Amino acid sequence: MDPTKTLENLARRLLPPAAARAAKRVAVWPRYWAQRSACRRGYRRYGSRYPHPVLFVAGLPKSGTTWLEKMLSSFPGYHELLIPEVAAHELRTGGSHDFELPDGMFERFGGMLVLTKMHAHGSAHNAGVLKRAGVPYVVLYRDLRDVAVSNYFYVRNTPWHPEYPLYAPLPLQEGLRVFSERTLPAYAAWVRSWRDNRDESASLMLRYEDMLADARGSVLRIATLFGLDDSPETITRIVEEHSFERMSGGRERGQDDARAFVRKGVAGDWRNHFDDALRRTYKATIGEFLVEFGYEATTDW
Repeated sequence: MDPTKTLENLARRLLPPAAARAAKRVAVWPRYWAQRSACRRGYRRYGSRYPHPVLFVAGLPKSGTTWLEKMLSSFPGYHELLIPEVAAHELRTGGSHDFELPDGMFERFGGMLVLTKMHAHGSAHNAGVLKRAGVPYVVLYRDLRDVAVSNYFYVRNTPWHPEYPLYAPLPLQEGLRVFSERTLPAYAAWVRSWRDNRDESASLMLRYEDMLADARGSVLRIATLFGLDDSPETITRIVEEHSFERMSGGRERGQDDARAFVRKGVAGDWRNHFDDALRRTYKATIGEFLVEFGYEATTDW
């Protein structure tokens, strides 16, 4: 982990919420310049072996994109890089799922091996920026009911998050209801935006649940898209090195730690938390969406 990110994590745990948010704002630029330097070093050493110097991951929040990011970082030379505009947008608005990529964004990455993960939506503008730059990309999303549960626990344990003051005092059921009103429709629109606008010849759209069920097969498809080493030995090594047990510090998948970023690592956890009232609320908002994307056979769940 880079030093600036380590400082961010310490601030998140030790500082009061307002101070933690201020510390994160201060850390954005030093982190960016450190990441740029690492990406340049990676390119100098490994740039000639890859057809795509920039890899882009668009992930719905709380859908396993950090897991995928860590696996892709295992390919020699690639380093994570987040442009400061994204962090500023997230701190200002509470999320980056509606972020619009800057025109010519990828021109700033010359002479680098870059892995950039964002929660940016699949607007026609964003899809166009990626297409004009010739950058391949992966879109990752998840059952929105599980996203709601994961978001609740994450925000309550992240004092710098702009929505922390809203969610911190709320019990789980009320937090899930608030999420359904504030965020759920936008997240459904996020998934549809990538489905409708992405370039199918230059991208993959995957569900977190499918990655859980077949991590090797999913990483193989992603590596092939990006022109990375997709040999069975490499894929197996990367998946095993980034298993839930290793990333969680030894917990088995399904063993909950509500305060951890890698909390539970399962699909369908929403069933343990939804009561009848929440089911009715979520059906009214995303009932058809869940059928449309294969999460339910009917709206009677």
